[in-house]
This record gives sequence, C-alpha cells and structure tokens, in this order.
Amino acid sequence: MSEVIYFLGMRLEFWTLFLAIIAIVFTGLKDFIIPAIFKPNLKISYFPKEPYKRAGIVIYPGSNLGAFDRFKIENIGKSIAKNCRCQIYSIKNKEGKEIDLRGFPLMWASRPDSAENFTKAERLNIGPGESEFVDLAHMRSDNTTKIFFNSYHNIPIGMANNIPIGENSIKIIISGDNFKPYFANFKIFEGLDISGFKIKLLGVKRK
Repeated sequence: MSEVIYFLGMRLEFWTLFLAIIAIVFTGLKDFIIPAIFKPNLKISYFPKEPYKRAGIVIYPGSNLGAFDRFKIENIGKSIAKNCRCQIYSIKNKEGKEIDLRGFPLMWASRPDSAENFTKAERLNIGPGESEFVDLAHMRSDNTTKIFFNSYHNIPIGMANNIPIGENSIKIIISGDNFKPYFANFKIFEGLDISGFKIKLLGVKRK
C-alpha cells in the first residue's frame, strides 16, 4: 500500500490541486481580467494652431520650407498603449473617388528618422498620461500644388507620398496590440496659406 503524504494537515495531492487552481486564477487575472479593467484609452485631437500646426520648418537645409499639420494622440487610460501605429485607411477626393494610399504609414513627429528599420520606427508605446504627435500632412514651398505625407526614411513602399491639393476626406486608423483600433476622420479643404492647410477633425470612432 502506498504511503499517503501530508503537509500542514492536507494530503499532498490536494496541495498540488490547490496550487494549480491558484496558478490558473493568477494567469486569468494577469492576462484577461486586469487588462480588461485597466486598459489604455486614447484621445485624438486636432486644432488649427500650434503645436498642431508647425510653419516655417526647413525640409532641406538651405532650400525648401514646409508647414506641417499634426494631430495628437493622448493616453488617458490606466495602462500602456502598446505598439501603436498610424496608417492612412482611406482618402476620397471632392467627387468621392478613392485615392490609392490605403496602408500608407504616417510618421510619428518624435521619430523623424527610422535608422535601419522603418517597421520598428512605425510602432511605439504610449504610457498613461503621455501623448505623441503624428504628422498628418505638410506643404512644401517648392511645390504648392500637392499635399505631402511623410514616409519613413524615404523607403519606397509602392505608393506615392502626395496627392493633388483640393478638398479631400482622410480616414486614419490608429491601432495597437492591446486596444481596438480608432478611426479619425479629417477633411482637408482646398487652398493653403503660409501656416499650411485648412484641416478639420470631423470625429473619432472605434472599430
């Protein structure tokens, strides 16, 4: 007959079962329950003034000037928003025709150079209370007929980095590892001045 082993008055197999249950509960708390309660919550904003508008920035030293329009992403939640990235989801012109720039990665204003790997530069974490700016569009003094979008490190991605100036509706997708995507809808109106384009944030929705 096998000997029954006791520890603190309980049979050893009961302790094994008890510890297994504790491990399952801890894993559930760590991976599912706590992230569901303490999760990131992003606030997307844009206003036609600094620091959302940056005018008179030298694009190429000694030559061209540019005016940038940027929007802000702020984490007002209780946990880190992990691996955030922004892409153009769709662009439609005044006639409602789709322009083929879907998937174009927009540049974080804090990461103007991607070094060797632009895919790593595309993604960053935004901690609770922190915010980041994203370059939405910019004008250039050497070409005032187009709306330009910043690409990472001038790496060819199979699509242009500009569209003709005019009234355009732009939808941006903001995604990450631990939150459902946000969709920010902007309208760029026809015409420009020294401070850049006339842009309006129409609204933000969740997927």
